[in-house]
Amino acid sequence: MPTPSPSVWLRPERPSRDRRLSRDRIVARAVAVLDAEGARGLSMRRIASDLGVTAGSLYWYVTTKDELLELALDHVLGEVAEDGAAPADRWRDALGGLARRHRAMLLRHPWVLSGLAGQPNLGPNALALAEAGLTILSRAGFADGDLDAALAVVNDHVVGAMMAETSWRAALDRTGGGAEWRDQAADHLRRIADEHPLLGARMSAAAGAEIDVDRECERRFAFALDCLLDGLEARRPSPCGDA
Repeated sequence: MPTPSPSVWLRPERPSRDRRLSRDRIVARAVAVLDAEGARGLSMRRIASDLGVTAGSLYWYVTTKDELLELALDHVLGEVAEDGAAPADRWRDALGGLARRHRAMLLRHPWVLSGLAGQPNLGPNALALAEAGLTILSRAGFADGDLDAALAVVNDHVVGAMMAETSWRAALDRTGGGAEWRDQAADHLRRIADEHPLLGARMSAAAGAEIDVDRECERRFAFALDCLLDGLEARRPSPCGDA
């Protein structure tokens, strides 16, 4: 078995030597398994079985499960970037669109959130996505350290919002989120309202209505994104050519 590199992107891709296999085909199958079962369902043996080959034959293309995750992560990041550059005066629309497409990708592939804590992604799609965001912000007038920070704050919002949304959805799944849970929590909510009136009022309002989770999550994301873009607008320098 080949000695693994620190990153799959630090060694050249090997040419195919089996008509049944290619790195692209292996990655496509890995993404399908991850979408269906999450990272726990992924193994080299599982992918080999699904593709009708031996596990050993995969190691010519991918040396470890971690490398396979790297490849899968970069593959789905390719869904986010958009061709074409926006003019400087449309930077908010362009950056907001990038953030919304990033969120949409994470909704389609929730396993990505658990794969973001590893080493920096050096794949072509990750690099193209970063370049796209930096280009939008550079044309808006940001430069140097502020350019890096502005892109980071947008990415942090997307990832943080999705982690919170994932936790909320998981909590609703555990409790059922329905009338039975609200009936059981009614006395507790009344006690909360006595000590924390604003919090109690908001929790009671949420408990007293059927929540459209998809719509509410999207509304919260859009509200925070608008606030973030307002803040960037207030802090950005005037780029050359601005009135």
